[in-house]
Amino acid sequence: MNPGVALVIGESGQVGRHVAAALRARGWRVEGTTNEPPSGRLRQLDLLDEASTRATIDELRPALCVISGALTNVERCEAEPGLAEALNARAPAMVAQACRAAGGRSVYLSTEYVFDGAAGPYGEEDPTCPISVYGRTKLEGEQGVLAADPGALSIRTTVVFSFSPGDKNFLMQLIGRLAAGEPMRVPVDQLSSPTWAPFLGETIAALPTALSGILNVAGGEVMDRVAFAVRAATALGLDPGLILPAHTSELGQRARRPLRAGLRVDRLTALGFPPPGLEVALAAVARARQDAVAARTRSGAP
Repeated sequence: MNPGVALVIGESGQVGRHVAAALRARGWRVEGTTNEPPSGRLRQLDLLDEASTRATIDELRPALCVISGALTNVERCEAEPGLAEALNARAPAMVAQACRAAGGRSVYLSTEYVFDGAAGPYGEEDPTCPISVYGRTKLEGEQGVLAADPGALSIRTTVVFSFSPGDKNFLMQLIGRLAAGEPMRVPVDQLSSPTWAPFLGETIAALPTALSGILNVAGGEVMDRVAFAVRAATALGLDPGLILPAHTSELGQRARRPLRAGLRVDRLTALGFPPPGLEVALAAVARARQDAVAARTRSGAP
């Protein structure tokens, strides 16, 4: 049975790409968007253009709209709060309203940055208290989506990683630096829940359609970034000695980060979606990297 049309806003990004792949595998007709010039099957969509966005939703009449497009650069959000509010808060609420009017429901990608990081890891019912423009605008987006569509679902996640050449996720930055023999300063005081992108995408695609409200979808282990980096380097055959622990206060970042954070996944596990162990995920990343190296070798690429 064909479940219908799914609109993945931001399929060009890491999360959107994995969600779209998982939906296609389940029989959905996926229409994906990018805010860059269109390429392949992706449509160009500017969330700041409300008329165009509403027209796209009216044309497709999606049964499901996954809102993964956002301004995720935490430092840029701090520097450009107006843009962050427009993309992370107002636009998602508008999309959810339009999708509901077209007969569909929305899934919004949120973040652990809605918390202040004083007493994590956090469950879905814990009080929010963002300490950055990024966290505040993502919380406003979450609230706006759920107000526009009571049947919508907000997925909170964090430190999403995968082997995705060209992406800027933490793991790919680590691989790039360490593979080149360059050291990388990594915060030792930021606790979080590393989340494997393929698991996140498959879970979103498989969740019951009747599920609404807020759900944490994240890795099952809470650890600091240095611990994650060391385990990743070891699994990938890179030199963990190039990882230089540093305190967040030493990194000169504009935006405050939640330090003692992470997300509890008790509800997710009870729903039948236990996160894979980190070693399982990192082993898959290592295989993907090996396959990419082999493919480049066969093609003669540098």
